[in-house]
Amino acid sequence: MKVAVAQIDMRLGDIEAICARVEGQAAIAREQGARLLCVPAPLVSGTLPGMLIDSQNFIHDVLSALQALAARLEALGIVTLIPAVVAQGDTPVFEAFMLKEGRVVPVRTLTALRLEHMGEDPWLPPVFEVDGLRCAITFDFNRDIELVPAGCDALVYFQAGCFSVAREESTAVAAVADGYFRPGIVKRSMYLVCVAPVGGFDDMVYTGGSFVMDDCGRTVAAAPCFEEALLVQDVQRGITLPAIEDHMLPHFDRSEWLWEALRLWLADAAAARGRSRAAIVLSGDLPSSLAAALCVDAFGPRNVLGIVVARSRTFTPEAEARECERLELVRSLATNLHIRLVERTEPDLAELLDRDVPVAALGADSAGMPGTNAVQRARAAFEGLLLSDLAADTRALPVRSLCKTAYAIAADGVTAGCAGAVAPFGDVYLTALEFLARWRNRSGAALPAQLVSLHAVKACQAEIVARAAAFANIDAAFSERIDALLGALEPSELDGVLEAHVDRALSFEDIPLTKTRPDAVALALLLVRQGEAVRRSLPAYPVVSGCSFVERAWPAALAWSDFGRQGAEPLTLEALLKAEVERSESRGAEMGERMRNEVLGFISNLLGISSEELEELGSEEGRARLGSNLPQVEEQIQRSLQQLFEQGGAPGTGGNPRGPHGFSFFSQN
Repeated sequence: MKVAVAQIDMRLGDIEAICARVEGQAAIAREQGARLLCVPAPLVSGTLPGMLIDSQNFIHDVLSALQALAARLEALGIVTLIPAVVAQGDTPVFEAFMLKEGRVVPVRTLTALRLEHMGEDPWLPPVFEVDGLRCAITFDFNRDIELVPAGCDALVYFQAGCFSVAREESTAVAAVADGYFRPGIVKRSMYLVCVAPVGGFDDMVYTGGSFVMDDCGRTVAAAPCFEEALLVQDVQRGITLPAIEDHMLPHFDRSEWLWEALRLWLADAAAARGRSRAAIVLSGDLPSSLAAALCVDAFGPRNVLGIVVARSRTFTPEAEARECERLELVRSLATNLHIRLVERTEPDLAELLDRDVPVAALGADSAGMPGTNAVQRARAAFEGLLLSDLAADTRALPVRSLCKTAYAIAADGVTAGCAGAVAPFGDVYLTALEFLARWRNRSGAALPAQLVSLHAVKACQAEIVARAAAFANIDAAFSERIDALLGALEPSELDGVLEAHVDRALSFEDIPLTKTRPDAVALALLLVRQGEAVRRSLPAYPVVSGCSFVERAWPAALAWSDFGRQGAEPLTLEALLKAEVERSESRGAEMGERMRNEVLGFISNLLGISSEELEELGSEEGRARLGSNLPQVEEQIQRSLQQLFEQGGAPGTGGNPRGPHGFSFFSQN
């Protein structure tokens, strides 16, 4: 039987357009003999729809459109699987809707009900049959591969997790040559039909690469990465089909996949906002130049507008030379990329700030430019105003060149000009941009050589640290400390601290740099915590790292920051529980010993022996002597008990009054 995979990129939730596209793909697949068509997972509702699935009208529109599509597909004689996230009680789950014989069947929920009635795990992979081919469905390959029922011929894997540079398996076919997917398929001896999405869906992005693997672990068909495709492949058990050798398969390259993922997301983000062009401020640095190249790849050079703002006031010849060099870099970049460049001149910042003193009196930064907090805010606001105005006038998407490093420690300093903008590098650290630039320049030297270097990265980090210091909003001493501690770090060191803290959630002591630069690490973590509220208003970006700020969100009003344990052992809930259990056991042993001593004292009163004699009886020799005199001891105990009941007190107690239970001993126990 032939199986088809429609690797298509549509706007998230465009229900009617999606159904029309699926119908067209089904007609083409049926012409090629396919009997089963599989559609990518995020198309209808995305993978994280939030409150959308609680909208009764949205669910109604989806099901109504699917029913109409099922009626149209019935004439083609092709079964279609369309995944979507639905609500099961209060829990969102992936459902696989099967369009068959004019009906819409929720396969996963229906299977769960049947399994539950049979007393089995209701969320085992659902199984269905088409033309004698027994297929199972999964949305989590690693979890479900061992749970697929015996006797299945093929596993249809709908990729739900988005692309991440930290998870190679998210690249689908590009991960096969490195050993992903194959071991599980060979062990279970079944076909694998991997349905990989392509394109941007909200803040997630997918890179395509659907493929079919036979029961021997050989890739017999593969769709291209980063583009739409219709994959049709015959699936037959017991027949050796031509296979694609591993060296012919796409191989995961971190820079290539990251660049193409960002390009896909940027194009789809613009389309979702009704835009087909981009506008960006060019600062003559690595991030803005690389972002301009990305815009060109996404929209074409005729649809990219660059803005450069010339700084009119320079106070030294060196500063003037640096400013001229910066402007020439921007013009050279625009020429290389063949984009339109709009040049503007910075106004008198003193007038913008309504200051009574000239700008020169406000101080200058290391480049000879005005460097006070107020001046930096005014400059950022002016550039943001120009970007917003140009984008609105030309119906372009405003693009910011902010990277994850800036999001982490300088969120307050990059807020200007963020209304409606996007930041494609918002989940990419600064040091990674150098590698992206080197990869991009292989296809043509778009970026000037001086911008693709460690020196350029250090200059960008210095700018980010300066913004963090300028917008710290605490006091001058704190700003100076930011400059001193973070400015002394290498770019790889600073990004390493942020990656360990943000992406891997390591504690202060577990971050490697803590051993040599504890103050710098603590300050970086403090800035990350302080920027939490502001980050929520920064431009949208695609999630491409192991953990983005969207996933790592902390309370915005949090006052605590991780400064380490100062050498103390970590306190944990498990340790507290263990201590309480040990305390209870110790107290129980203590109570047992106390009760034993009281009982022994009671017996000693009954027998009329002293405590010293009782202790002697506890020895091995005493127990032997007690055994030889056991009849006499028993007779004495009987006489003592009779006396106890007659007098209401133990022998030797002087006839103490009876307790509440009738015995003086038990009144105390």
